[in-house]
Amino acid sequence: MRKAKITQEAAVKKADKATKAATEARVAAEAAASEATKARKEAESAAQQAEQARKKAEAAAREAEAARAQAEAARAEAEASSRQAEAARAASEKAQREAEQALKDMERKVEEAEAYLEEIKSRPGKGQGLIWWMQRELHEKKKFMPSSKGGIAK
Repeated sequence: MRKAKITQEAAVKKADKATKAATEARVAAEAAASEATKARKEAESAAQQAEQARKKAEAAAREAEAARAQAEAARAEAEASSRQAEAARAASEKAQREAEQALKDMERKVEEAEAYLEEIKSRPGKGQGLIWWMQRELHEKKKFMPSSKGGIAK
């Protein structure tokens, strides 16, 4: 009986140790499970944030592509405007040269007309009315010339 009592006490102690170890293992397992659940939630949250960041990056890339296309269109339009301005400038310079040439031709013709008028006035026997009329026409034409080019004040 003694031996049974000792064996029983040893078995109880052994069972208590096993129970204590199982309890500690259960507590550790519950803590590990809690940590794993927490890590899983954090990972899911990080995945959602990464997905949102990816979507934002894709939207920003689309906006950047649209801005690039607009910039290219604006650059092409500016180049076309520049070419048009250059063509207009060239046309303007050509028109100015033509106007200057026409002015020189007109001045030469006025000088010829004045010289012819003086020649007619110096000849005897010509009608004074015709000379007056030619002087009047010449005076009228000079009214529309700039004073810097030999015109007269109105």
